[in-house]
Amino acid sequence: LCFSHLLTPCFLWGSSELELLLQIANKIQNGALSCEEKLTLAKNTLQADAAHLESGQPVQYESDVVMYLQECEGLIHHLQVDLQILRDENYYQLEELVFSRQGMSGVPPRIQTSLISLLPVPFLLRFRIIRLQDELVTLRLECTNLYRKGHFSSLDLVQPSTLSTTHLKAESLTKGTHTSSASWFRKPMTRTELVAISSSEDEGNLRFVYELLSWVEEMQVSVLEREEWGSDLPSVESQLDTQRHVHTSVEDLGSSVKEARLYEGKMSQNFRTSYTETLGKLETQYCKLMETSSFRLRHLQSLYGFVSRATTELIWLNEKEEDELAYDWSDNNSNIAAKRNYFSELTMELEEKQDVFRSLQDTAELLSLENHPAKQTVEAYSAAVQSQWQWIKQLCLCVEQHVKENAAYFQFFSDARESETYLRNLQDSIKRKYSCDRNTSLTRLEDLLQDSMDEKEQLIQSKSSVASLVGRSKTIVQLKPRNPDHVLRSTIPVKAICDYRQIEITICKNDECVLEDNSQRTKWKVISPTGNEAMVPSVCFLIPPPNKEAIDIANRVEQLYQKVMALWHQLHVNTKSLISWNYLRKDLALVSLAQGECQQAMKSLQTHYEDFLQDSCDSELFSVADRLHLEEEVDSCKEHFQQLLESMENGELERDETVARMYLSELKNIRLHLEECEQRLVNRIQTPASTRADGDAIQENTFRIAEQERMQEDLQQLKCDLQQVSERCKSFLDKSPTGSSVPHLRSELTKSVTVSSSSSFPPRLKMVDLIVRDTQGAESLVKGYEVKLSQEEAVPADLAAIQSHRATLKQWLSEVKDKSSVFSTLEEDIAKAKTVGEELYRMKQERSLDLERYQEKGSQLWDRWQRACSQIETRHTELESIQEVLSDYCECHGALIRWIEETTAQQELMKPGQAEDSRVLSEQLSQQTALVAEIERNQAKLDQCQKFSQQYSAAVKDYELQLMTYRAFVESQQKSPVKRRRMLSSSDAITQEFMDLRTRYTALVTLTTQHVKYISDALRRLEEEEVRFYLLVAGLWQWEFWVCLFINMVYLSVFPTCRK
Repeated sequence: LCFSHLLTPCFLWGSSELELLLQIANKIQNGALSCEEKLTLAKNTLQADAAHLESGQPVQYESDVVMYLQECEGLIHHLQVDLQILRDENYYQLEELVFSRQGMSGVPPRIQTSLISLLPVPFLLRFRIIRLQDELVTLRLECTNLYRKGHFSSLDLVQPSTLSTTHLKAESLTKGTHTSSASWFRKPMTRTELVAISSSEDEGNLRFVYELLSWVEEMQVSVLEREEWGSDLPSVESQLDTQRHVHTSVEDLGSSVKEARLYEGKMSQNFRTSYTETLGKLETQYCKLMETSSFRLRHLQSLYGFVSRATTELIWLNEKEEDELAYDWSDNNSNIAAKRNYFSELTMELEEKQDVFRSLQDTAELLSLENHPAKQTVEAYSAAVQSQWQWIKQLCLCVEQHVKENAAYFQFFSDARESETYLRNLQDSIKRKYSCDRNTSLTRLEDLLQDSMDEKEQLIQSKSSVASLVGRSKTIVQLKPRNPDHVLRSTIPVKAICDYRQIEITICKNDECVLEDNSQRTKWKVISPTGNEAMVPSVCFLIPPPNKEAIDIANRVEQLYQKVMALWHQLHVNTKSLISWNYLRKDLALVSLAQGECQQAMKSLQTHYEDFLQDSCDSELFSVADRLHLEEEVDSCKEHFQQLLESMENGELERDETVARMYLSELKNIRLHLEECEQRLVNRIQTPASTRADGDAIQENTFRIAEQERMQEDLQQLKCDLQQVSERCKSFLDKSPTGSSVPHLRSELTKSVTVSSSSSFPPRLKMVDLIVRDTQGAESLVKGYEVKLSQEEAVPADLAAIQSHRATLKQWLSEVKDKSSVFSTLEEDIAKAKTVGEELYRMKQERSLDLERYQEKGSQLWDRWQRACSQIETRHTELESIQEVLSDYCECHGALIRWIEETTAQQELMKPGQAEDSRVLSEQLSQQTALVAEIERNQAKLDQCQKFSQQYSAAVKDYELQLMTYRAFVESQQKSPVKRRRMLSSSDAITQEFMDLRTRYTALVTLTTQHVKYISDALRRLEEEEVRFYLLVAGLWQWEFWVCLFINMVYLSVFPTCRK
């Protein structure tokens, strides 16, 4: 009864069919033995090559290893076909064919025999074939690891002709393997080949159907259903080429299926049922394979069309990107016109490409909506194209801005050099053209005077150009730092002109960043406003104004213009004085004429003499002695004229005339000396102070003030003398004297009084000296706090240090509030100086350059002071928030690290899984389970600690970026860079400290998990051993019972007489 299910199938088969199945089983056994031998050879050969590599020698047996593995692969496939025949025929055998006894060495031999006899052959064969396949895969992996440096070629690429085998079936199998990269898959064996290696035609036909079915299932599972979809153009193209060959092979298989259908009627009765069932299954699977192949081919074609178009556009976009990133925007490349034309062409190309990219995106959306199998690849390419397209548009914004700024840069310097050359030539021309002296003719002088007015018109027109250059110089960007040869002495600010995003940095348009390294022309090392540091394409940034070189050349042109204007004014005054002098000489000659002509000549003489005095006031060609000599000549002429009138006037007229002449002469002498002293004083006041250091400027102003006081005393003495003479003249004129000189005396008296009243000058130099001293004190105060603020580089990771620094900042904040009075005093003095300057302008139409310069410097110092005060207040506030976050972090970190250290110490002392008692193991498992729960509860604390760490790092990075920006500002304001010490950022220390905490926490989790695993395995092992012991006792008893029963039944059947 126990063996009935094993013995019954043997009596249902015919003798011929049973013999055929026995032959197949024997072939399987022989093939398995042959495969094991070849695997052993491959393993030994592989070990020999490994020894060669270890000794430094090249591999020698790679081709042999490949040949052995290829033969094993063919043998395993052949075994699988034969095994399928046995499974379909429900063939069983009572003796062990392929099952190894080594795995049952602990079981008694009689029990082994009973167990083996109960197992069906397909199960035993399948077990052994699986083992062979595992060994083959393991050897393949070992080959790949050994020959992975490029020596090992794929097994599928070995030529079949290199395989040597003595068995026809192995040779046939290897012929089915193709070496081409387009048709690497195995072709099914033909019916003729299978019949040749079979014992009968029916067996060959049955093998043929199984071969076709196996090939169809292999293609369905291994090639089509499990095949991946390419992620780039070469892989997609390769897959499409492969699939076309696969589809062709699938279509070609249809003739073999038809051939198998034709032989269905020729099969013997014993094999017809199995043949028919297998053929029906083959036709069904073939239809599914054909549908699957068509499906994959169709989608690969659509995928290839999309990916090829997308790749073409990506290549075009990448080429444009490389061109723009590699372009030189420094001052070495001035060919902006060519770049502007290229950019216009690029813009037109992008407009034309707009429709192409839109069509490409529509195709991607359509494929996604159709749920294309390679949807991920389509979406990836679509995203890549879209991202690259947006990046090119951002680069276009950068190029447009660079073209605009660089064109303005080169145009400015061209205009500045042209203006400078023009003004220098004009200066030389004026010197040559308007050089004249007393020998120059009056006609020539009048012509020069007229030409000088034309020159003045040109200078007035040039003034607007010079003013435009000065204004434009403040908007010119910097191009020299874009050149890697221009080494940065310190960090400089840069401005982003587009959006740029990477994993480690994000920059938005108009963000102000810090340039740290420009050693590469195409990529700069910058620091974002958030404190992140990365290498970013340089085309994304502008180096904003001010450009010191542009400002210097603009100032130089402006100063040159002022020099040319002053030269023209001086030569113009000289020319006018010479003209007046010539007219005066003519009048002096006319005075010597007869009495009838003298009256008219005297009037002309007086008019021309007054014009001369006015025109020669600022002339360099006539000194005071010259004017006094001419005055003597004029007086002599007037005396000559009076001699002519003596005969017509009585003695009283002569006396009045004499007194009037005396007063007139005194008034003229005093007025001339007064005008000369006034002119020297005005010239000294108008001379600008030097631009040296403030200490030198104070000393220079002290000397100038002393000189001005001496000149002022001389002027006051002359005014006193003039006052006395004027009073005597008024007393004389009150008597109504007569005489020709009386009107002139009245006119001269009025003119002298006017000159005396206008000779009062404000104490400008004292105001300048006061402003210089105030400015020096304010600048010293500002520099002191700027240096203090610039010396701070990082936030300390110690709460006490932060608290100490906050106290220092608080003290500074109190100090700056008390010292703000320095700037109030400076502002008041500048306001007073401005009033003095306006008064001077109202008197002489001249502006004070010193007052304007120090007024501007005072405004700059006030801005720097305000910025320093703002820095102190902001740092104090931000350090308070940083201190709070650090306190929370330290508290959370301290609690966690103490718990981890205590728990880790306990875990390391524990010896899990070494107890032999299940109760002890259960207790240990409960303890570890409770610890796991506690670890999970502390995970929330760890996350909270991480949150505090991230908050602290973000706050510290913002704070340190602010320090860096302000330090760059201070270095740009001061001549010498601020000395600083190198400090590590506390954010990095806190981040590393938390990473160490997380590492120790993870190590504790891992250690606890291992303990749980060890204890669980030990506990399970004890329980399994107990169960195995009970089952073994029960099993041995059961097998003993059945064997004895079987022997008893056999004995009774053989000896029926002994039944009793």
